[in-house]
Amino acid sequence: MRDPMPSANDETLQQRRGVTSRWRLIERVIEQEIRAGTWRPGARLPAELELAARFEVHRKTIRHALSSLRERNLLRIEQGRGAFVKERLVRHHIDPTSRLSTALRDIHRIGERRVLGFSRVRVERDLGRDLRLDRNHFARKVDTITMVDGLAIAVASSYFPLPRFERIEQIIVETGSFTQAWRRFGVTTYKRHETRISAIALSKADSASLGLPQRQPMILVTNVNVDAAGVPIVLSRVRVAPQHMDLVFNFD
Repeated sequence: MRDPMPSANDETLQQRRGVTSRWRLIERVIEQEIRAGTWRPGARLPAELELAARFEVHRKTIRHALSSLRERNLLRIEQGRGAFVKERLVRHHIDPTSRLSTALRDIHRIGERRVLGFSRVRVERDLGRDLRLDRNHFARKVDTITMVDGLAIAVASSYFPLPRFERIEQIIVETGSFTQAWRRFGVTTYKRHETRISAIALSKADSASLGLPQRQPMILVTNVNVDAAGVPIVLSRVRVAPQHMDLVFNFD
């Protein structure tokens, strides 16, 4: 949903015309509004025609100002959708023990995992290979969405082997934490065994959950976590909006 048009005082622009390029003055006004919080991260700015009417300039002048703000990493521009305030990237380091929740605490960001739904599924070939289960086994699928500062940044489908983790979805709903849920089953230590990265098209369901256009490409991060004995305890397929998260791989 687009934020309402701000009632900013544009007297400075009117007074300084002819001294400084109009597009640069407009750039300064919009930058000031972004930094003041008039436009939140992820918010869509008014269309070029609306901005042109507001500042009483040609549409090309607005386009020049927006282009400069994009080059300065304050805006992102999507073809056919408009200009958006650049989101604050979450830098998530990928290593055997990294946790997104820890990364968010370190940079003073508020993160939350919400359960969207859950079901009992029969293990298919690829899932069985990663969880080391036969195809006639079942797993508990838990669909979640990750929110950071109130903004949806990723959705995930996590598969827990059954019958080992029967009713784990109830504990995840209660605690909001996979780690705390595993502890109830005696798993106090675990690590990431494998991470695979690929690109996928955004599904209709994920588009609705994240509030993003369906044609937007997404990063698919497939994680396999194992317990202290090396036995898989979950496979997670995480769909990440690239404008929200920066994945960092450590090789130390």
